[in-house]
Amino acid sequence: MGLGMATNLQKYLASQQQQEQQDPSSSTSPPLTVWNRSPGKTETLEALGAHVATSIEDLVSKTNVIFTSLSNDAAVENVYSQLFALANQRQDPLIFVEVSTIHPTLATRNLEQLVEIIPDRRHAYLQCPVFGRPPAAHAAQLVWVASGESKAIQRLNPYFAAMSKRIIDLETTNVAAASSFKLIGNFFVVGTIELLAEGLNLAERVDGIEPQAVLKFIETFFPTPSWIGYSQKMVDRSTSKSGGFAVELGLKDVGHMRRLAQSHNTTLPTADLAYKHLTTLKEEGKGDQDWSSLIDVLRASTPQPASNDAS
Repeated sequence: MGLGMATNLQKYLASQQQQEQQDPSSSTSPPLTVWNRSPGKTETLEALGAHVATSIEDLVSKTNVIFTSLSNDAAVENVYSQLFALANQRQDPLIFVEVSTIHPTLATRNLEQLVEIIPDRRHAYLQCPVFGRPPAAHAAQLVWVASGESKAIQRLNPYFAAMSKRIIDLETTNVAAASSFKLIGNFFVVGTIELLAEGLNLAERVDGIEPQAVLKFIETFFPTPSWIGYSQKMVDRSTSKSGGFAVELGLKDVGHMRRLAQSHNTTLPTADLAYKHLTTLKEEGKGDQDWSSLIDVLRASTPQPASNDAS
């Protein structure tokens, strides 16, 4: 996800720099500086002209807007404790844009920590999670959800637009709102996966129904990437997380949405069921498979009937 977003942002900044060379009176676009916690994953961006930071300290010293795309809450908490400490040494304003799927309470804690470390509020923290799978990130077809300081969001709108097909500005300074929104959106996704798994599992057991016929129905009545993509994976019995989402990360997200529902005195029965199926996959050592693999739990729990053919 981060690579796709950074690639499109670098292409946008490069195009702006080319225009500035032709029109010296225009404002100067900042260069893109990238840093990855795992070395060796930034070569593609460097080839496009981005500067590769040697450390997180180097990153903070060279940038005025920092986007972070991280896998889980622990990683976000760890990285931001470092970022805020380093930001305290900067007098010029910084904008932090956190795009990961995290629990809303962590978004709130991040903002509170920033204010505690730097009370003068010269820096801004935005929570801006994104919807879309890695292919959508590379195609600049993500949907961004923004919450936080409105002036900072407006300033960054051209950057968001370079990486997305739509921006949903929640128009609130409550940074937890965007995290909650993302979890609600992801509930619809995992609910879709659970629904497809149950329906396709049933179709596999009914004589005279070919999986390809069901796919044609889905393509006709639910022509969206998630419905088509996940149903195709299930019919193909593909467990690859390429272009999808790992069971481990799915469990994290579904756990967050269940906690969110509980904190608001409501329930998500579909999420509870999906969580059960994903947990079974993880216990079977399949945590790195795509989360659409949960159909295999249904297949195993309702085995195909024995053949009635005469011997």
